[in-house]
Amino acid sequence: MAIQDILTLTFFNNTLLQYFIFFGILCGAIIIGKITYYVIKNFVKVFTAKTETVADDMLIEVVEHPLIFLIFILGFYIAYKSLTLSTAIELTFFNIVLVMLIINMTWFFVRLIDGIIKYYLIPFAKKTETDLDDALIPIVRRLSKIVLVFIALIIILDKFGYNVTSLVAGLGIGGLAVALAAQETLSNVFGGVTIITDKPFSLNDRVRISGNDGFVKEIGMRSTKITTLDGSELIIPNSTIAKEIIENVTREKERRVKLTLGIVYETDMKKLDKAVQLLKKVINEQEGVVNNKCDVFFDEFADFSLNLVLVYWVTDIPKIFEIKSAVNFRIKEEFEKAKIEFAYPTRVIYNKK
Repeated sequence: MAIQDILTLTFFNNTLLQYFIFFGILCGAIIIGKITYYVIKNFVKVFTAKTETVADDMLIEVVEHPLIFLIFILGFYIAYKSLTLSTAIELTFFNIVLVMLIINMTWFFVRLIDGIIKYYLIPFAKKTETDLDDALIPIVRRLSKIVLVFIALIIILDKFGYNVTSLVAGLGIGGLAVALAAQETLSNVFGGVTIITDKPFSLNDRVRISGNDGFVKEIGMRSTKITTLDGSELIIPNSTIAKEIIENVTREKERRVKLTLGIVYETDMKKLDKAVQLLKKVINEQEGVVNNKCDVFFDEFADFSLNLVLVYWVTDIPKIFEIKSAVNFRIKEEFEKAKIEFAYPTRVIYNKK
């Protein structure tokens, strides 16, 4: 049998030649898509990277993949048009093309939102003093994607003959039941809104919540992520945060430090007064503390020591441990020079004869 005769063989109202043309067009569309991707990646992106504006970079990044998919969709449309199809099958192929177009358009708008956020909103948010926009950007991104996907699903269902009006009405009727079943989720969402509007803390703030101490890394609509001082990640529901007492350590302007020092009972009045003056001197000469603002007083006659209490305020909070260490070293040094002895637990026993 000659090749020409083979190509004229008919299956399901189409010759082998028509099937070869169908798959040839599809392969051609894929090849054109690959070439387009190569050109964009190796030539167009290189050119746009050299320009001063970011609009062309954003446009190429947004269009790149949807454009390649669009080439395949057009190839598929032209390919199936080369076949002899019944009305029902042709309508099915047309609906498939329509669904792919809707998906591609949705994909394009999702990437467009990401591009606008990446190239415009995030750089703008970094320049502002408030962290509110930094917290809102991820939320806006997610909500916009959910809305776009929801619209795309509604359009697709409508094209396949589903009664979208009844579906939306059904969602409205079932909304109450869903709301009742999702009370905890809604509570978390409202908690997230409260956090964003009231701003008890911002991103990267150090906070103490429910006995946990760490840095805020992400504020979402449902939960807030905190990296603890140990390095672990906590995901706390926003409803919990809204109910708890929050201590924002980052916003602390100064921190009070209290130190109790025990002096031996054998210390005379002159050395006791000297000890008080030395403590004031150490604080006034220390960097990172409030100068001339310290309280030193003779607190009590303890079981085995004369207790002095030193209270001072640290202003350089990130270096509080270094400052406390420096203060303690200086106190030890000054007391040794003045021959003022620290007390330690002792017991005197008298034998009555």
